[in-house]
Amino acid sequence: MIRIYTQTDEGINRSAGLEEQEARRGDIFWIDLLTPTAEELKYAEDICAIEMPTKDEQREIEATSRLYCEDGGRFMTTSVLSRVETDDPIIAEITFIIKDRVLVTVRHTDSYSFRVFSHQLLRMRSTNRDLVFVGLLETLVDRQADVLERFGTDLDAISKKIFGSGHARRKGEEDPDTDDLRDALEELGRVGDLITRQRDALVNLLRLITYAGNEDSCMGTHDSLYVPLRPVSRDVNSLSEYASFLSNKVNFMLDAVLGLINIEQNDIFKVFTIMSVVFLPPTLIASIFGMNFEHMPFLHTAWGFWLSIVLMLVAAGLPLLFFKLKRYI
Repeated sequence: MIRIYTQTDEGINRSAGLEEQEARRGDIFWIDLLTPTAEELKYAEDICAIEMPTKDEQREIEATSRLYCEDGGRFMTTSVLSRVETDDPIIAEITFIIKDRVLVTVRHTDSYSFRVFSHQLLRMRSTNRDLVFVGLLETLVDRQADVLERFGTDLDAISKKIFGSGHARRKGEEDPDTDDLRDALEELGRVGDLITRQRDALVNLLRLITYAGNEDSCMGTHDSLYVPLRPVSRDVNSLSEYASFLSNKVNFMLDAVLGLINIEQNDIFKVFTIMSVVFLPPTLIASIFGMNFEHMPFLHTAWGFWLSIVLMLVAAGLPLLFFKLKRYI
């Protein structure tokens, strides 16, 4: 899909057709390519006189493959975390190409930020390539901030689930059991993985902003974006710091959950240990009276059986009393 934005006397015009734009090539300031066809790529290449990057080239991780100049145009690729609301979040690549008066964006995943900015753009009377570029970056940063806020809210909910055991005890409620802690551990792993992806996306976005603000990045290009991109750069830096804080919080909560699971398991083993110690003396007494010698004390008395029962109960009660006094149970 291709969306072509042109400046008209009535305001901003958006079109998805190629034929009707032939007469207005000089008014085009933004070409948005979403999973473009070969014909749409060819049209954008003819407009800008450059070669568009392929999907595989967009996924290259080298800095020189993501940020470079070619044929007088600046090619800048960044990664963003997309589809966060779904069960299958992905990292999507977006390429920004600045050439002459035209901005070209190439992406293969629909983006909420692009939809929001497109609606805002159509309400404007006039704009240009640089304003669109800076506006897109600001919208992307705002979206990433919303995503991080959502992760922070998720971590707060998990934290209440994990560390609310003391409050639960005061109210007489049950503490989280091992299954609850295991669920919290899985949820922490999911959120921690998404935060790691988000931190990587913010690093890539900051590199793009730094590169785009360098007026000497392309030979023969004298348009400086440093000043309008400076607030965006500060926002990305603050988001990176917040993402680092959330990452540290995830690590702390992971350690806490693992510690609570170990405590839960130790309590289970403690019960088995206490029961073993409690039943060991009665077992010894029963073994003594169960020996097959001809002369055994109390063997032929009417109260010998009851005496053995009383001895076994006393032998079991003494360890229990000891553990109770020592507050082991």
